[in-house]
Amino acid sequence: MHDAATKEKFVELRAQGKSFASIAEELGVSKTTLIDWSRQDNEQIMNLRAINNEALREKYRVAKEHQLRTLSSRLEAVEGELEKRGLTDVPTEKLFGVLFKLVEALRGEDRPLILQSTSGMELSDSFQQTNTWTA
Repeated sequence: MHDAATKEKFVELRAQGKSFASIAEELGVSKTTLIDWSRQDNEQIMNLRAINNEALREKYRVAKEHQLRTLSSRLEAVEGELEKRGLTDVPTEKLFGVLFKLVEALRGEDRPLILQSTSGMELSDSFQQTNTWTA
């Protein structure tokens, strides 16, 4: 019989997406036993997997927000420098090239706003623009 700590470790590893074969090797437990545990603890595994995925999405969201702030800051700096310079300067052309690249990068970050209704349906930008909500 295996202890509770081994079973908990199995749940963690399975929630991380590890295969039965790799978990069996790591924990020294037969694949048959692991499959039985998986059936018994499927809900716990799925919940832990969802929590892990949410943490990854949050990490990605924070990274994307940082990237957007950085691009915006660089765009403002280039625009500020362009305002100081005459258009006949050679470096100005280079700055315009950077400006266009930054604008394109920011366009790539543009995502439509999608709100959820209380029924769980997504409301797209076009729907939201044509309909007003009152409290």
